[in-house]
Amino acid sequence: MNHTELADALQDFAGLGWIPGITQILDGLTAIDHAARTGRLSADATQTLLTTIANPNGPDLTHLLALTIKTLTGPDNQALHGLDDDTRKQIQHLGEQHAWEVAEFAPRDQPNEAAGLIYQHSPKDAGRRCTAMTDTEREELSKKVAEANKRSENRPR
Repeated sequence: MNHTELADALQDFAGLGWIPGITQILDGLTAIDHAARTGRLSADATQTLLTTIANPNGPDLTHLLALTIKTLTGPDNQALHGLDDDTRKQIQHLGEQHAWEVAEFAPRDQPNEAAGLIYQHSPKDAGRRCTAMTDTEREELSKKVAEANKRSENRPR
């Protein structure tokens, strides 16, 4: 088996299987790595996966991980109930701050752009290729997306 940087990083987490859910996450990432390296991942699946992991225009795994941190540091985590109130409030604030910073500052444009390039240049999609947007069209679309995000309950404020 050819080891990649991802495979090496996943190996570093191998001992954390005692934490609920970690094994499933690591198994999923391992399966993605293996499928990509062995040709079992189509261009369409790659494109979809890129936007699922980091999508500037909608929910993505980056956002889900930030919300998981918010849950782990929040009042619903029973493991934190034995701590004093001030410490729990500090922990909760740090989780909320992380979720906000991820929503506001986590880079998501590059995977989305890579997905667009796959779509535009994939031979099977030759008849459906996108054309480049003008600056005016891009500004209009950005305004529409920003307005939709303001109305959405799925995006952190």
